[in-house]
Amino acid sequence: MSNFVKPLACVGAALLISGCIEKEKIATVPDAENILFTTQGDLLVTGGQNIYQLEQLSNDDGSTYFDPKSVYSGDKCSFAGIAQSGDWAFAVCKEMYFEWKGFTFRFVQDTHLLAADLTEESINFVALDAGLENDPMDAMVIPNGLAFAPTGELLIADENFFAQSSVGRITLDYSGDYPKVVQFEADWLGSDYGVESPNGVRVAGAELYVSDKNRVRRFHFNEAGEIPLLFTNSAGDEVSNLPDDNIFYTGSVIIDDIMPYCGGIAVTHFLEGQLVYQNAVGEKYSTLPFSFDSPSALAIGQGPFFNGNDLIVTEKGVLLEHNSDIGNQLTRVPMDFDLSDPLTCVALNNLD
Repeated sequence: MSNFVKPLACVGAALLISGCIEKEKIATVPDAENILFTTQGDLLVTGGQNIYQLEQLSNDDGSTYFDPKSVYSGDKCSFAGIAQSGDWAFAVCKEMYFEWKGFTFRFVQDTHLLAADLTEESINFVALDAGLENDPMDAMVIPNGLAFAPTGELLIADENFFAQSSVGRITLDYSGDYPKVVQFEADWLGSDYGVESPNGVRVAGAELYVSDKNRVRRFHFNEAGEIPLLFTNSAGDEVSNLPDDNIFYTGSVIIDDIMPYCGGIAVTHFLEGQLVYQNAVGEKYSTLPFSFDSPSALAIGQGPFFNGNDLIVTEKGVLLEHNSDIGNQLTRVPMDFDLSDPLTCVALNNLD
């Protein structure tokens, strides 16, 4: 998810959010979840049934449209987080099924970490746990957001609405044909930090942001890439990651995905159908409630098909429903200013 909210055309030259918005459907994406603009120029979107690469095609009259191409050929799986490291894109999904074992049916929950080589001509995600008998990641309840730590480890949120859960950390080995999971620390960031049910995870510089129920928590990495509860930084200042000190944003019932932006945070309020941006000094700007059908993720547009004047939003709609016109789509919100321009940050942080 990436940056932030438009309702600003209504506020004239001032810049941000507050009421009317204009939306344009880009493509149908069943149970649309997360967005990744790769450094290679691809647009990937995860959904409840697959991972999709958006391709721009032409009609006979010369007009263009976007076609979502499935880039995973494995069994049916519910997809969530997606992130990139170098030439590799990673995604996570949960597969659930019944199997006959001995003389009884057994309910199986199989978590798959997938990877795709972005240098290949055709993107194809492959499950990295294929053939693995005892995968510790299968114990995850709802594997969700993904992000890479400054030191290269993959961070993964394990969401759980009924019990305390954590942010895990995965160490990867890239020496083979496909990346390999070397270590999985399931409870890397948990209850000691106040984390209850993490959903989205984002890294910006030396800071980690985690959406956690109705809050966003901000954590500070030390120089070793760890997140101690307390530490002294290189400037000699004491830094706290304690539960009462790491709360950065509060609001909504469920905050889905998040995006650090201009020293503040952009969030999706899933149940309220709303986008909210909180600037660096804590002032909030939002779209009207129910402007979107259960928005999940945000991203600033990137080339070749989009640019900084495009806010890209996934509208999930009704959970586990893949066919209606309620959500199930990727949406473009045209902006009156360039979200990728540093001057936009200056203007946002000087709004009255």
